[in-house]
Amino acid sequence: MLHLMKFLLAIIVATLLGGVPFLSAQEPPLPAATETPTASPSARPELNIPEIPLTVEPAPLVPNTSPAPLVPNTSPVPSKSAPPLEELDAVFKKSSLGKAVEEQRRHVEWRKLKNRTVQDPDIVAAKAAADEARTDLEKRNLMRAYYKLHYARMQALASTPEMKAYLDGKKKAMLASLDQPLVRPNPTAGASPSP
Repeated sequence: MLHLMKFLLAIIVATLLGGVPFLSAQEPPLPAATETPTASPSARPELNIPEIPLTVEPAPLVPNTSPAPLVPNTSPVPSKSAPPLEELDAVFKKSSLGKAVEEQRRHVEWRKLKNRTVQDPDIVAAKAAADEARTDLEKRNLMRAYYKLHYARMQALASTPEMKAYLDGKKKAMLASLDQPLVRPNPTAGASPSP
């Protein structure tokens, strides 16, 4: 330990005195201001590029916004085979707007139905009973009853068959989230009891 301290002390002293040139981090001196560069800045290399005359006028940077001249309507008269406007409207009303838009529309309708039914006294009582359950199994059974009651009320208020089907899918998803197949599997018809 003493040798290490002596060695470090020797390095510090040598650095301060400038005796160890490899430990100092000095930069080389800058060139003098009187030196001139080897090539003059005005001398450029000669490029042998021929001059190309412009034969085509370049496109304007601002597009032409003047109104186009009116052309008389020369479209053919619609034939008798075109469907009436009412049929076209019915076709476009039936067409799907896309899965994401339809899903959003159903979700908004589901939320409106849920807001209408959530304050129902029977539904509030079922939810309170599920919240006061003492065991996990009891809570899951009471939550199943709550979801069945709540979705039955929403389906009764639903106006279209597609909304009723959407509510049925939501109810099945909520009931499936309560299952615990690894902890307490539901008995199936083909399963034999384990010893």
